[in-house]
Amino acid sequence: MVFDVKAKTYSVIEMIKKDKKIEIQVSDAQVIVNNQKVDGYQLQAGKKIIGEIAELDNRFAIVEKETVTEFHKTLDSAVQVIIANYNLNN
Repeated sequence: MVFDVKAKTYSVIEMIKKDKKIEIQVSDAQVIVNNQKVDGYQLQAGKKIIGEIAELDNRFAIVEKETVTEFHKTLDSAVQVIIANYNLNN
């Protein structure tokens, strides 16, 4: 996994699930939180958006259905939680 938060450069994160490689793309995006657009990130598996992260008050918030569900100190930990939830539900 190549993920350089400081340089804001992202590579594809690869997962292996049931002997199948899945690529997760992390990209900059405008995320809607409580009807307001904020800077953040989208995680995609193929064409499917599997999660969104917003930068709020120097923390990284996981956003589901335009609502913050939890906060993380680092972008990396928020990304890991989204990937873990995706693996559990698919």
